[in-house]
Amino acid sequence: MPSFSYRYACVRCATPQTWGAIRYRCHVCGQNLRIQRKANANAPSATDIVTAFQESETEGMWRYVALLPVEAHWGSRLRVGGTPLIDCGDDGGVRLRIKDEARNPSGSLKDRATELVLAIAKSVGCKGAVTASTGNAGASLACIAASQAMAATVVVPASTPLAKLAQIRAYGANVCEIGGTYDDAFEIAERMADDTLVCCRNTGVNPFTREGKKTCAYEIAEAMAWRVPDWVIVPTGDGNILSGIAAGFLDLFALGITSGIPRLMAAQADSSDSIARDWTAHDETMALPVSPTAVAPNTVADSLSVSRPRDHFAALHALRATRGTCVVVNDECIAAASRTLAQHFGLWYEPSTAAGYAALQMGVASGCIPSGADVVLLGTGSGLKSPQSFNGVAEPLAVLPDCRAPGDDGRLHRGTCP
Repeated sequence: MPSFSYRYACVRCATPQTWGAIRYRCHVCGQNLRIQRKANANAPSATDIVTAFQESETEGMWRYVALLPVEAHWGSRLRVGGTPLIDCGDDGGVRLRIKDEARNPSGSLKDRATELVLAIAKSVGCKGAVTASTGNAGASLACIAASQAMAATVVVPASTPLAKLAQIRAYGANVCEIGGTYDDAFEIAERMADDTLVCCRNTGVNPFTREGKKTCAYEIAEAMAWRVPDWVIVPTGDGNILSGIAAGFLDLFALGITSGIPRLMAAQADSSDSIARDWTAHDETMALPVSPTAVAPNTVADSLSVSRPRDHFAALHALRATRGTCVVVNDECIAAASRTLAQHFGLWYEPSTAAGYAALQMGVASGCIPSGADVVLLGTGSGLKSPQSFNGVAEPLAVLPDCRAPGDDGRLHRGTCP
């Protein structure tokens, strides 16, 4: 099948940048880059692309290689993507489906980004990769790098949940724990990637993270027979999942594969709401802010805990392009939403997904999401990644009396509680 050609372009000033080596920032304004698909005479048609998807013998995200900026499947041992879209039926008057990204190899949506980043890194000769992380991106890098015999270094703040640290160490990555914040870790990881043989996987700054996350949108649309939902709820910290999901749906629409674009709802924790603040301040203006409003995060949703979102401009652009909105929720709402997801649907996710469900409930209550709407919630990661947060989510344990029954020998023997 004919293929596309690509180039880098700035997310803000649109300046094109030379394709080839991995690039991280615009050489004109310093903003993040995006991957731009170039139209050419040999580009495949929408029919060709969909046929290629259907005829692919590959499971997971690599069945969409026709729309990925790599030449071919890179021989992954792991199946990334191909996660189920769970139909939860009517929920408060809307038709709810949950995209269960906890089924990925390391248990989160971040595997889509890592899989593509490392495929690109390997193709240009990188021997290792580094990332900053509060847990999920680090576990993802450690997991997929291990499957490819690539060296991985993860820089984490001291507040990183122990379960996520255990995951990272289990895969054999080098862990650098620092006393500062995620933002401090981010800058340290960037400096570590000054070596041309080391790829920086940092969220947003590496433009291929967005490309990997696009595949989640492709899967949602394909699972719905190339129809798109009315709304997609996206738990949002750095903003990269938001910009990636938007880019995926915009791709499908531009290529004529779908006839519409869903509206996106960014769900943020109330102490980590930089994107929501800037969206509220600028959604009616033509100009989007270049730099994010700094906040002081303090939330149970560690995956959303970011003081300065690193894909800030692209996230705001995603909201504008999809006629989206932001909803901010507090930890009490997150805890209640986590209980509902687990106890009503049998789906235990980390608190970031619960933030998305809480945002959905607020959107329905306010009338922003109308009755009868088709809604997809991204289930971004497994609850097993943040078991410590369960203490703030679960009801107190019921303590039963010690159940004993007298035995023939006159002693008490353990019995069965009713």
